[in-house]
Amino acid sequence: MIVPGIEWQALYVDDDPDLCRQVEEYLDGEVVGGSEDVLRVQAITDFDSALGELESRRIDLLILDVRVGPHDQDTPEDAGNLVEEEGVRIINAVRERRFVPVVFYTGLDYKVRAMESPVVRIVEKTEGLPILLRTIKEIFDTALPQTNRALVRHLESVQRDYMWGFVAEHWSRFAEGADRKELAYLLAKRLAISLSGPGIQQLAQDMGDTTGAFTSDERVHPMLYYLLPPVAPVPLAGDLYHGAIAEQAGYWILITPSCDMVLGREKADFMLFARCLHLDEQPEFTDWKAGLPEPSNNVNRRLRSLLGNNRQDGQPERFYFLPGVITLPDLVVDFQQLATMPRSKASGLERIASLDSPFAEAFLARFARYFGRLGTLDLDVESVMSRLNNQVGEQGSPL
Repeated sequence: MIVPGIEWQALYVDDDPDLCRQVEEYLDGEVVGGSEDVLRVQAITDFDSALGELESRRIDLLILDVRVGPHDQDTPEDAGNLVEEEGVRIINAVRERRFVPVVFYTGLDYKVRAMESPVVRIVEKTEGLPILLRTIKEIFDTALPQTNRALVRHLESVQRDYMWGFVAEHWSRFAEGADRKELAYLLAKRLAISLSGPGIQQLAQDMGDTTGAFTSDERVHPMLYYLLPPVAPVPLAGDLYHGAIAEQAGYWILITPSCDMVLGREKADFMLFARCLHLDEQPEFTDWKAGLPEPSNNVNRRLRSLLGNNRQDGQPERFYFLPGVITLPDLVVDFQQLATMPRSKASGLERIASLDSPFAEAFLARFARYFGRLGTLDLDVESVMSRLNNQVGEQGSPL
């Protein structure tokens, strides 16, 4: 069975009708993003209608010209200096509405060079259509259009099934004076749950993960540890920072309870942090690295224990491992290296990520256990055994 390819939708906006026709004929039907995937191109000459096209149908790629001056040809020539370049205006409006990669195909490339990024590419028109096509293929090679479409489809699927399967069938309950906010809460929670556990597995498969290795019933992908960047407007316990505290630069994790950081109820004048060391500073890692290619079983066990945050092989609760993802390195929290900083000065630190639930709670529980532990001398078990032996022995049945 041949799986039909995806048709990726591109919108090309340029006020030159002849160039619109050339670009559409050259690009339409070209293979991008996969052996069976093709590009479908619609070209339009009206910049003002571009946003309407984006809102009325799904667009995976936007190709824009940059044209100086207004559309009104009767406007005095010098008025063009007062009008934002078409193309730049469109992309700014697009960014307020949705995510879509953009390629500027223009003779005024210097006007938009400052906007260039992996998802905003620039091709000067004299470079020709082959370079434009190559740039488009490079965007699809990043998998960002595929990821964007998979996420939108996933959320639309959950919303569709929920609205038809639950809301429509039980509408009488909502129509009889029930708080309509309940519907919003129910749908939002359903969408949130769909992006965890099996929902993430399905989304990963839609994004091209055919191995099923992104997550499983018993293990999670490291990315599930984090909200990156942080979502909450105020700092929360488990937030990861980078910067200098007490003249020590590096990574830090916030321990101050979240309830003390809530806006309007701030109870924490000082914020408590634990230092995060790079994994390669830990003896478990250096011993493992020194033993490659065949570290001993004991060395392997000690490193696995550290990475798994388990107390096997005498691993102390002093440490908590944070797996590296994207730009975050592998880090080990050391609960013996604590530092405080006035909340008023915390703006000097870069807030990078937040530990997601339940990992934030597990991290705080680990900290509480480490500092809340009560050390006692070991019980003399031998003396107890001796006493029990004597007691039972007097009854004629020694232990």
